[in-house]
Amino acid sequence: MRQLYNRQNSALSLWLLAMCLAVIVMIFIGGLTRLTESGLSITEWNPVSGALPPQNGAEWGQEFEKYKKSPEYLQHNMGMSISEFKSIYMLEFVHRLAGRFTGLLYLLPLMIFWLMGSINKRDSGTYLFILFLLALQGAMGWYMVKSGLVADPCVCHYRLAAHLMLAVFMYILLFWQLMRNSFDILLIPGLAPGGVPGEALGVVSLCRQKFWCTLSIFLLLIQIMLGAFVAGLDAGLVYNSFPLMGEGVIPHEVSLSSVNLASFSEPVFIQFIHRMMAYMLFFVVCIFCFVGARLRHPKFTRSIVCVFAALSLQMIAGVVTLLYSVPIPVALLHQLGAIILLSFLLWAYFLLKSTESE
Repeated sequence: MRQLYNRQNSALSLWLLAMCLAVIVMIFIGGLTRLTESGLSITEWNPVSGALPPQNGAEWGQEFEKYKKSPEYLQHNMGMSISEFKSIYMLEFVHRLAGRFTGLLYLLPLMIFWLMGSINKRDSGTYLFILFLLALQGAMGWYMVKSGLVADPCVCHYRLAAHLMLAVFMYILLFWQLMRNSFDILLIPGLAPGGVPGEALGVVSLCRQKFWCTLSIFLLLIQIMLGAFVAGLDAGLVYNSFPLMGEGVIPHEVSLSSVNLASFSEPVFIQFIHRMMAYMLFFVVCIFCFVGARLRHPKFTRSIVCVFAALSLQMIAGVVTLLYSVPIPVALLHQLGAIILLSFLLWAYFLLKSTESE
């Protein structure tokens, strides 16, 4: 874990930073595509020939005719003009183009760094696994789109969640590698500048902090997945009130005694679970921040402050998104807020892990 930053790995770190940003942009564009209901505008998957948009009126006409045969057009967009079609087509095209760009941005530099010997053997498996996730992400994207090209033109929320979570897991691995290559962070259990003596903290305190940080990350990942369910089912539109859902905390449509697999396809139930998980996540992260404050190392304290600030902003964005019936700018902020909170939690966990010697 104690890998010092030096000039030899600076290029590798810049590449990893670019990859992290590329994945965030890809998630952002994907969210915008979903919110504007543009994802089903391209009815074919052509990894090579689809890298260029239609070049003239005839080609645009061909693409529009393909879309006119889709269930989404026949059931929801009948009478759409070609100019309206172009707007949703280009957004989905940019989303796919971002995926291609991210793949090339990863593959080509990876080959160069590998030939230069910049990738050590210990990390080689991680980089190859990220490459596998990138390929799987593209395939999952088309598998998701196919679920909406049927009689019921609604993307399967399970496939949507899988598509998002693959991107999130890629980001986690990339961000972790970035921290390992870029930061000189040595938090030693016996050192707590300006705070509780190291002997008083001890191994037990560090284990407790790691537990709460790990639990926070785990719950956040579940919450991100539930957020994808909310998006896929348009569950953010069923109860636009807070803190109650209708006349109570538990809406009358939800019966906790009869929850089954089918419940996870019900918009009201999914919004209810998403709300309850938000409360639980807020509670657990607050405990982590409180417990973590005992280790008064300056860098770790900064990470705790960032975690709590990101958590607070994320909760506010979530409530505003709900109350105003999912306005696109706030909904996008809410989605990116989850990635920001995840990043700060990973940073805090990295600081705690850096106390371990190899």
